[in-house]
Amino acid sequence: MTTLRTSTGLVAVILAGLSQPALADDCIARFTEVYMQLDQGVPTKTVATTQFKGAPETVNDFLYLSQDHHMTVPTNPAGPWVLTYQNVMYQSADEGKTWAKVRDLDSAQNAEGAIAAKKTNAETIRNAACDEDTINGVALEKVAADLTVSQGMVTENRYTYWLSRDDGFIVKAVYETTAPNFEMVTTQSIEPAPGLSLPAPQ
Repeated sequence: MTTLRTSTGLVAVILAGLSQPALADDCIARFTEVYMQLDQGVPTKTVATTQFKGAPETVNDFLYLSQDHHMTVPTNPAGPWVLTYQNVMYQSADEGKTWAKVRDLDSAQNAEGAIAAKKTNAETIRNAACDEDTINGVALEKVAADLTVSQGMVTENRYTYWLSRDDGFIVKAVYETTAPNFEMVTTQSIEPAPGLSLPAPQ
């Protein structure tokens, strides 16, 4: 019996060891799937808190209807609102009462560029970890990984996402970024906003 237990235990250890690469690959694939999303397919409201090491944190509300209709509202410290609508960026200094055109945009081209950049960055995904976590009593899927972002400047990053087990909606994301001259952490709390309405300047 002792021999049987020892053999069974050894087999379990061997099988566990053999399964680790497959589990790691599955986790990287799951993280990559989440990372490659440009949006969540529904209107959303995001509270984004950014903390640069050695500096006060900043907080912005990001209200999103589509890739061509979204708005950023700085809340701490308060600042001008920024709106993108029909390939134009606008700014408001009076909390949305009036809007001034800042510049023209190309939302389709920007989306293509974002996808291309994400594909490049995704090739560096490593050290993925898939688990579960609880926020406010709700069980969530948690996926995290390291990746190198090479657009603009090269940064090393740890991205972590918390997703609803019901529909895969990302309810929270934390982006930890390290560069030669700065460190920062951005935390996003996200919720669906089905009744969201945004300004539409003419």
